[in-house]
Order: sequence, then structure tokens, then C-alpha cells
Amino acid sequence: MTDPNRPPRSHSLTLSRRELVTGAAALTAFGAGAGAAAQSLPELPSSSRELWQWVRTQPVIEPQIAFLDTAVGGPTWRLSMANEYRARDLQSMQIASLSRGERWVQESNRIAARVASFCGCDANEVLFTHGAGEALGLVANGLDLADGDEIVTTSLEHPAALSPWLVLARRRGLVVKQIELPSPLTGPEEVLGLFAGAVTERTKVLVFSHVNHADGAVLPVKELCQFARQRNLMTVVDGAQALGMLELNLHDLGCDFYATSFHKWLGGSHGAGLLYVRREMLDRLWPVTPRGLDASPPISFPSQSIANDGVPAALHKLGNVVPTLWPALRGAETAMDFHQHVNRGRIEARIRELAIYARLRLQQLAGIELLTPARPGLWAGLLTARFEHRSAQALANALQRNQRVFVSQLAWPGSQNGALRVSQHAFNTHEEIERLAEGLRQQLPRTS
Repeated sequence: MTDPNRPPRSHSLTLSRRELVTGAAALTAFGAGAGAAAQSLPELPSSSRELWQWVRTQPVIEPQIAFLDTAVGGPTWRLSMANEYRARDLQSMQIASLSRGERWVQESNRIAARVASFCGCDANEVLFTHGAGEALGLVANGLDLADGDEIVTTSLEHPAALSPWLVLARRRGLVVKQIELPSPLTGPEEVLGLFAGAVTERTKVLVFSHVNHADGAVLPVKELCQFARQRNLMTVVDGAQALGMLELNLHDLGCDFYATSFHKWLGGSHGAGLLYVRREMLDRLWPVTPRGLDASPPISFPSQSIANDGVPAALHKLGNVVPTLWPALRGAETAMDFHQHVNRGRIEARIRELAIYARLRLQQLAGIELLTPARPGLWAGLLTARFEHRSAQALANALQRNQRVFVSQLAWPGSQNGALRVSQHAFNTHEEIERLAEGLRQQLPRTS
């Protein structure tokens, strides 16, 4: 008899068309709720060892590779992909009835409430986007800022977070100030001190990451937001690397705007993301892509925008893309069910366990400098290092070629060799980290 808790063979890590259809059987009617997807999730193995063996089989990814690069983009959970496929099938099958829009209003309200519950906010504060980069651009372009107003950010922000402000600096005369964050950070007080020293009477906005994409530092978001609120400054947080890696409660963080993606650590469908707009800040943000807002007499219009009325506040004002993003959002919703089914705190603990193991193994290598903070609370699933004698690009290429280990190489300020970034998700294993360490050992000089 087959053990139901035993993980499938490695070949089952690929997802067939039949599995796409049958795996999403719970989504039998348009608008099936999150509970329907949750009922499709199997009973979990009882032991931790068997649990993580089972989780290893859940992402749809080539089984022979060691994918340690979730920070770039994560694989999709099997059931998320199945439910996305089923949603696309239903969206096409019922296209005639969907054109009237009432059902999109129902789905918009339901999905906004579901995502808000997962993220610790209110449905009226949720705006769906195509990813964190788009969400960050909507904030930058939607705020009323004047010539000479200052944006304070850091030297290690992702280009998607920094670029909108740099463009606005050229268009409107804004001033973008980048503080130099050291790597590794020594403590949260260091970050707060640097921001406090950069703020002037012209400062209007602080822009920073929750988990820094470059060195993996977890910044003291709650403390920075409290500091900003006391000085009447707005906060824009890049949370692309946090959702699915860390337990998240946006109201507790206290930020004004928070951007994230569903296709990295969450394991949802690609092409969908979220902008959180604190309810009190919604009046201060102009819609960049309005979809029917204020389209009323004396302006003549031939038809109303589908699902733009009767939906939560942020979707109504800033533009509701649920009718076009619905399949991807169903995949993301299923990914949230998956995280809660396994237990979000347990997933975060597993990620941290693997990160500790990777640090212990990598710090034994010759000529390595770890750039990720070692202090508890300042690190999570990312580990970044640079090497004295080899370029990060050469090391990444060798790992991919020889060990089939996938990591990222990053340009690094003041270093010709760049840096190597390793992502540890819950579906990764200690064996994969061993492959990484052995592959690096083969490329580096031996210690005497």
C-alpha cells in the first residue's frame, strides 16, 4: 500500500495538463472562494522531516537543479498553477456572462478581503498590480510633490524602487538623497541614525526595503515608520522580498505604502502583486491609470469601466485590474492558502534554519566576506557574500555548469568581483546547500 505521506518521486515535480485540470477540481464554479482551494490541500505529514520532504515536491520546477535564487523569482506551487489554469479556463468559458461585470465586483470584494486578511490590513487598502515594481511606480507618480522636495532612500535599493524617483527628479526637480547603508549592518539603531541624519525640512518621503534584495538585511520597518510619522513624513516600503518569507502584518508595521509581489517567496502566479495604501493616505495618492473614476457628465463616455463601482476604496480610486488579473490572483490566493496550511511561522523558521546552515558552511571558505548581518532580527532567507580571489559571475557560472546550483551574482559598490547572493526557501534542502558549498570550495583557493 502506498504511504500517503511519502513524497512523490522526483519525476512528479513536473505538472501535466491532466494534473492542471484535476488538481483544481475544487474550483468548480466561477467565484469559488478561497476555502474551496484550501479543501484541495492534502493532510500534512506528521513529522518535520517528512513535512519538508513533501514541501520539496510542491513547487513546479526542474527536480535535478538546486534553485537557490528565489529572490529573483520563485517557482509556483503546484496547486496555485492548477487553480490559475482552471480560472483561465472558466474565464474564457463564461466570457459572455462576464461582460456585465457584476460577478467581477463580487470577486474583487472577495479577493481583496482574502488578501487583506493574509497581509494584516483592510480590504479598502488593497490595490492589485502586476508586481512590486509597478506598485512602487504608482506611488512615486501619484503623490503631489514639488520642485526641491526631498526623497530619502538608501544606496542598496532595487532599481525598480529607485528608478521612478530618479525620473521624477529630472521631470519635476525632486531631490533624491541616498544614504550609504553599510554591509553588514550592526544593528537597527545604525539604520535609524543614518535616516535621522539625512532628513531635513525639505524631506517628504522615506523609501526603503523591508528585506534588502542586495545583502538580505531585514530593516527595522516599524521603527522607521514611527520615526517618519513623528515628523510628518510619508513612508514607501519595498516588500518584494518579504511576503512569503516573513510573517507580515501591515497595520503593525505602520507604513503608508507597501509594495510586494506574489511570484517570489509566496510562490503564487507570476505577473501579479500588491500595493497597500494606508486608508488615511488614499486621498493623497492620485490615480496613475484611472479606470472610470469621475467619468461622469459633463464628460461624455460610451460605457462604464467594468468592476470599478461597488468595490473596495483603493480599487475604486486607483483602478481595478481584477477582471484581467483574475487567474493570476486565484493562483496567489491559493499560495496564501498553502502558506497557512503549512503554517506561516513554521515556513519562516525553516527558511531561517537553512540560512543559518548556509552561513555556517560558507564562512569556512577561503577569502570570503559575508555581507549579510549576523545579528538576530537583521537577517532571514538571503545570504550575500563576496570573494577576494574570484568574481561572483565566474562562481555563479561554475556552480550552474558543474553542480546545477542556481544563485545570483550582483554588482557591488567598490568591488570588481561583485557579490554572490543565495536564497533559501522552505522547499530547499540541506543537501542543496552542501552542493553549493562544495561547488564553491572547488573554485576557491585551498586554506593552508
